[in-house]
Amino acid sequence: MLAMLSLSQELSKSLQSETGKLHAIKCDVTKNSDIETAFKWVKDNLGGVDILINNAAVLLISPLTGKSPRQLLVL
Repeated sequence: MLAMLSLSQELSKSLQSETGKLHAIKCDVTKNSDIETAFKWVKDNLGGVDILINNAAVLLISPLTGKSPRQLLVL
């Protein structure tokens, strides 16, 4: 996971002169505290989620809003 985060951070730096922004946020989807921290960061810093890229291979075809972490957990 650290390699992916590092690559995302490098990509973000390389795109600084471009329009828009890329934010790499570490989040272990097996830890509710990481999920809550990541979404809190997004809400506090960006106002909400427009696009969520999930590289943890979990597929949920449903709105993210109004769901508890347990409802979002796919086993």
